[in-house]
Amino acid sequence: MRMQLAEKIYSHDPIQVLASGTVLVDYGPMRMFITVMEKGKPIISLAKEGACLAIQILEDLAEFLPVIKIKSQELKIEEAFPDVVRRMIEATKKMGEPDLTPLAAVAGTTSDRVADFIFSRGGTKVIVDNGGDIAIRLREGEVTRIGVKTDIQARDPDYLITVDSTTGIGGVATSGLGGRSFTKGIASAATVLAENASLADAAATVVGNFTNVDDPNITRTLAEKIYPDTDIAGEWVTVEVGKLSSEKIEVALNRGLSKAYSIFQKRWIQGALIAVQGNVAWTDSLDSLLKKL
Repeated sequence: MRMQLAEKIYSHDPIQVLASGTVLVDYGPMRMFITVMEKGKPIISLAKEGACLAIQILEDLAEFLPVIKIKSQELKIEEAFPDVVRRMIEATKKMGEPDLTPLAAVAGTTSDRVADFIFSRGGTKVIVDNGGDIAIRLREGEVTRIGVKTDIQARDPDYLITVDSTTGIGGVATSGLGGRSFTKGIASAATVLAENASLADAAATVVGNFTNVDDPNITRTLAEKIYPDTDIAGEWVTVEVGKLSSEKIEVALNRGLSKAYSIFQKRWIQGALIAVQGNVAWTDSLDSLLKKL
């Protein structure tokens, strides 16, 4: 996890209202977009309340940084922890991976916490997008469409997923090369859909990590050589991936897909889409949801 949970001094208001009615929170490492609608009309006041909560959550996380940098399997969920920390630990523990820390779910869990806070107060549609880790809350009759990229760094999405209140999808998260966090794999994107963004975020990290092969064209280094204060010191992370053979790409996709199915069978996620150098695979649970653009 490369994200630094440190306060940043601003010469401008970190909470801004955009022309669309969406509220932007630009604070420290956080760049969050909050959209609150009531039957098609934006509720800016609620979005602003959510923005204030997001800033408070970030400050709480900074205070508990020593805790959330510990491997999740070694942690117990303490009553004294803030709700966001407890959720992060719970989501990452469910993945069952020994190298995962709660920070693997920090962005998605923050999105969830803000979305739940807002949704309990009103709105028929709440979308909280925290750097691509998205919490979705919809009341009956509401629909939203989420773009899915096959390369994190691409400008436009390649697929579209339509979500309504009956799909059971409340979170979408993407991991991979070029993202805000480290990855051990070679996926250009590993997108996961789940009941909430916390689980989606943790699972996307794991699925992305499992798209792993050995090849001379893959450059890796120890995480701490890039970011000394990393939570995964001693772990090798992917820096760059050159041209790979079709056989290696297929192996990477299959490893990621196998892990996604394993998590899916435990009912922690609704499905996953994985992309490696222009090649794409997904769980069959997404067949009816994905639309190619």
